[in-house]
Amino acid sequence: MTRQHVKSDRIHERQPFEEQITVRFQAEPVTGSGKNISRAGVYFIADTEVRVTVTIGGREVSGQLVRVENHGQGRTGMAVKFEQDVLPVVVD
Repeated sequence: MTRQHVKSDRIHERQPFEEQITVRFQAEPVTGSGKNISRAGVYFIADTEVRVTVTIGGREVSGQLVRVENHGQGRTGMAVKFEQDVLPVVVD
């Protein structure tokens, strides 16, 4: 079964979006429990949510950082869960 034929459990449908986005992280330290470590890095579970403010099209939206992915060549993918619905205001 190909990826496009798999039923999604998502509550909200994704839409294409290519606008500039700015993310500001709260200035609080993030602490947590270490799970594993090597000479190259450490993996840990944070004790709290990582709160952010996202600016999209001049509008600020509060949210929670829920995923970070290394895309290589200095590029990083980030997923933020919004605290309130931003559509259609941001997309229209």
